[in-house]
Amino acid sequence: MASLLDTLTKAVSGGEVKDRARRSAKWFQDKLKGLKGEAKNRFSSTNPDKFYRESPNKIAPTGLKRTAGFGDLYCYHYDPKYKKTLPYYDAFPLIMLIGSDKDTFLGCNFHYLNPRFRAILLDKLNAKVGKGIPKWKSLSKIKEIAPTIKRYRFDHIDKKVIQIEEDEKEIAIFLPLERFRKSSKSSVWSDSKGKF
Repeated sequence: MASLLDTLTKAVSGGEVKDRARRSAKWFQDKLKGLKGEAKNRFSSTNPDKFYRESPNKIAPTGLKRTAGFGDLYCYHYDPKYKKTLPYYDAFPLIMLIGSDKDTFLGCNFHYLNPRFRAILLDKLNAKVGKGIPKWKSLSKIKEIAPTIKRYRFDHIDKKVIQIEEDEKEIAIFLPLERFRKSSKSSVWSDSKGKF
């Protein structure tokens, strides 16, 4: 199975990523290289009222914490606790953070939608987030969101967590980084479309 870096390199060289987005794809490719190694740069639930992650900045002290905000995008390797009973799952989620508690966090995983619906969902979410932190009732009115909402456990994140910068969100959601297990991406996308 091709690695994430191999997939991204192939997409960039094969023309899947448009010329004007090549620089952003190269930036993201460099970020993915930071996933190698055993360093644990994880989300942490040390304070259930806030959602934290360790800083990826190598200059910063090891224990430095940085607040992660509602509406921020993250990607990471994930090994679900209940993977044996799930019909399928994404081993490399790209989520927008929408909530957290002591042991888990709620994310909108864009990979569960095909690229067209990812763009539609991102636009709708950005419009809601731009007005402050919306209530779930407001978000649930977005028809494309239903199949993307997933709950993740802090202690099942593997390796490092990458935060997607604000100006890189659009390129990140289009990159072929989904890693579905137990089903193909086309089957997952078809199943997701049937839920809205």
